[in-house]
Amino acid sequence: MNHILNNPYRILGLLVGSKAAQQNRQVTRLKKFIEAEQEPESDFSFPVLGSINRSVVFIDLAASQITLDTEKMSASLFWFYIGSPITDEPAFEKLADGNYEEAGAIWSKLTSKHDVTSRNASAFWNLSTLYLSKYQNKTILVDEFELGLKLKLKFLESEYWHLLKEQATDATFKISKVELQLLFLKNVCLEIAKHDDLYFDNLLEIVSQEEFEAKEEFLKSIVQKPIAEIEKQINASKSKRKASKAVALKYGEKLYLETAEKLKIISTLLGRSNVKYISISDKVSDEILQCGIDYFSHYRDSATDPGPEVIKLFNAAKSRALGNIAKQRCAENTENLQAWIDDKPMREKQTLVTADLKLLKNLIDAFEDRQSSNIGSAEAILKEAKNSLSNLKRILGANDELYLVISTRIAGIAQGMCVFEINRLQQTIDKTLDQVTKIVLILNLKEKVDQAWQVVISIENMDLSDEFRSHYSSNRSSLNGLKTQLAGIKTPSSSSSGGCYIATMAYGDYDHPQVKILREFRDEKLSKSAFGRWFIRIYYHYSPKLVVKLKDSTGINKLIRTTLNLIVKLIK
Repeated sequence: MNHILNNPYRILGLLVGSKAAQQNRQVTRLKKFIEAEQEPESDFSFPVLGSINRSVVFIDLAASQITLDTEKMSASLFWFYIGSPITDEPAFEKLADGNYEEAGAIWSKLTSKHDVTSRNASAFWNLSTLYLSKYQNKTILVDEFELGLKLKLKFLESEYWHLLKEQATDATFKISKVELQLLFLKNVCLEIAKHDDLYFDNLLEIVSQEEFEAKEEFLKSIVQKPIAEIEKQINASKSKRKASKAVALKYGEKLYLETAEKLKIISTLLGRSNVKYISISDKVSDEILQCGIDYFSHYRDSATDPGPEVIKLFNAAKSRALGNIAKQRCAENTENLQAWIDDKPMREKQTLVTADLKLLKNLIDAFEDRQSSNIGSAEAILKEAKNSLSNLKRILGANDELYLVISTRIAGIAQGMCVFEINRLQQTIDKTLDQVTKIVLILNLKEKVDQAWQVVISIENMDLSDEFRSHYSSNRSSLNGLKTQLAGIKTPSSSSSGGCYIATMAYGDYDHPQVKILREFRDEKLSKSAFGRWFIRIYYHYSPKLVVKLKDSTGINKLIRTTLNLIVKLIK
């Protein structure tokens, strides 16, 4: 350690406890050797510990650094003193001869498996200084570093700590055991923390394991720095993340890595159950998680798949979460993200049917907004939706929830239109008293029921939800029952013989001879030409409505009969 290798006592070649007169003589002696450009004779600088810079300037500086009792006390914490001449002086002779191991062996015999006593107190102190002296050159093993710290702390915690103080300072100098312990640890931390995280971690671990009076106060003082640094890093991450969500992932990863060692230090010092540690660790977790959330939101609907990278960051955030709220937030976001990742194949399929989904949505909106509902509209929506529904089924599968919802929706609209028109026609028939008009309306109803039945058959072949299919079956049964009731009624149509609405109304009888002649002309002449078939379609489309309007007009009916009589004469 620099505190040992460049210790004022070492530069002057003195041990702790040397008197002022002895110090003055040594300063004068060393300067004479330097002026003569000669190496000083053997003293207590112990060259085996490492190189030493002895110039006039350094000698004067060293002398000035152990003038006051406070300075002497600080310097003595990292140097040797004679407490037991029987053991210490032979050990110092070995060190002066360059024999590091034998010197250490002498002191080890007194410290190994022994408590600190008045006889071995200086052995604890000197052996710890010997071990720590190698730190600066990085030749010291971690075990030796730990042992050196433990020996110092055991000495400073023992009832013999005052022996060092009495050796180094005047009797009037006042300092407590706690103050001396804090002074030692503060100097160790200042040197180690700047150069070597490994040994700093060891220092904190040893401190947390050892029992000494200044422990709690020391831990409180040292833990504030890493907490403050972490909070600074969190705030920096927040600012950068908000400025650029596109690279928020990088900021989260950086925060996770850069706070790892500091969190480890805080955990070592305070313990994982400490409120301060939990609080700062949760703050780190929250910011890492938010970095992942922002990055995911930015790229969710783009060509870049953020899922795999963000799930890793969420797991990193989860590893830092200690409080219940932080854990719950991590769990919820991780669960939602995993569901999104698992749903990737479905999203890719849905991309392939985007155009079909849009067409079907517009189709549903258009038909639901129509003011009139009729069977023709039902046929139209089924026809227009057919190709898109087939694409959805092919790509998504017959059991896909989205496909079933849309297919069922289309079927529901078509079925509703059929039900509406059939019910409307039945209500009109029930309200009609005129028998001729009623016959015409019943014939129209039969035609509409047959048309609706074709719609029902088309719906039956569609993929439907179980709930809707039950409802559909009920409506199908009702329509089939109505169809059976109407089966005996002859239906006028363009392809088979049957009555004519307007002729029936004019003559007042479906089987009137003139009506029969008109039906035969329709079937044998008109239906044979394109124009005739067109005329028949137009006639049957509008004639039922005209019958309803004209049924009570005697004059109009008479005129129609006269006209039809002329037509019959012409076609005979």
